[in-house]
Amino acid sequence: MGAIGIVRAPFPRYWLSAFLADFGDGVRFAAFPLLTLQVTDSPSAVAAVTALQGLPWILIGLGVGAVVDRWDLRRTMVGVDAFRTILIAALAVAAAFDAVDLPLIYLTAFVTGIGSMVRDTAATTALPRLIDRDELERANGRLVAGGIVGSELAGPAIGGWLFGIAATLPFALNASSLGIAVLLLLSLPGVFRPLPRRPGSATGLRAAGGDIRQGLAWLRRDRSVRNLVIAVGVVAAADGAYLAVLVLYVTQVLHRGSTAYGLLLAFGAVGGIVAGASCALLTRWIGAPRLLTATVVVMAGTQLALGLTSDLAVSAVALLCSSGAFAVFNATSRSMRQRHTPPHLLGRVNSTYLTVGRGAGALGALAGGSLAAAIGVQAPILAGVPLLVAAALILRPGRRADDSLTVTT
Repeated sequence: MGAIGIVRAPFPRYWLSAFLADFGDGVRFAAFPLLTLQVTDSPSAVAAVTALQGLPWILIGLGVGAVVDRWDLRRTMVGVDAFRTILIAALAVAAAFDAVDLPLIYLTAFVTGIGSMVRDTAATTALPRLIDRDELERANGRLVAGGIVGSELAGPAIGGWLFGIAATLPFALNASSLGIAVLLLLSLPGVFRPLPRRPGSATGLRAAGGDIRQGLAWLRRDRSVRNLVIAVGVVAAADGAYLAVLVLYVTQVLHRGSTAYGLLLAFGAVGGIVAGASCALLTRWIGAPRLLTATVVVMAGTQLALGLTSDLAVSAVALLCSSGAFAVFNATSRSMRQRHTPPHLLGRVNSTYLTVGRGAGALGALAGGSLAAAIGVQAPILAGVPLLVAAALILRPGRRADDSLTVTT
């Protein structure tokens, strides 16, 4: 197979497909709680919708990578996106006829969460099949930047606005965006077939346990990727803790309202977009391992600033830098996994990484809420600083050539 540069087709179609999926996620995430509020005013019932979308990572996250490594990656993404399109379209129809109830909302949230989990794992595993390996940083930077625009800026804003017009509209838009994403995936070249396996290898889902153990065994032996997985757990826990109380920080520490909260989130997202698009340039200047360490140091500094200030301007700059650092961290760590992991194990390594990150983020959010209630709103923000320093120490380049990212077997 000849490699394909990202400045030419088919990467733009792949990028657009990913953007539409992320955009649809943003629209849906904003609309789900609003739809739930039409059925019940219970805070726990509303919170359960968000929890159900992340629950699949905790239940079956490790197993997804084993399945992804055995299936055709394009068919996997097309299949889950097509199924989500049908399910979300059904919810849109139900909303149009005022026939929505909590079981339907919860079922849709959980199943679409499974679909997002499978798609994210397959998409991260598929990218090295499509482009030159020396373009991974640039491609991942563009994907991360597009994901921020779709899931954090445009998607939620449009989803909330459309819901104000009619409850069915954001879900209809989500289904439409996923349908277009499916068509774009179908236009890609056939380079996503499963890699050859050893003769006599077990087949079927019953072999997933052995595949998971094989992936974890490789992770234990490989220092650089193992440290990356450990570090993302620490970073995600610190990030989840402070994001869980950010709205309280804005209202109680900065003494601002919901408008300022939304503007601060948007301002921070701009930092992520700019930094993500600059990832390839930063990698060439600094090197991937040093860049990863630097991003975590920046995160620690920004959380320290947030924990010690009540000034709006300082907080805005801190959020801008924090979002930028997190975007570069995500793009760089994705490129390192794609470049360093043996291709036949990449799905399992990606699912392990994502499961650790999503699970730690959820636990961090719970801990952040508890700390804020017991000590104060800025306590979980400051508590993340030593965690991030520890993550930076885990990631710091050793005396050996850690910048070497050749694939190991």
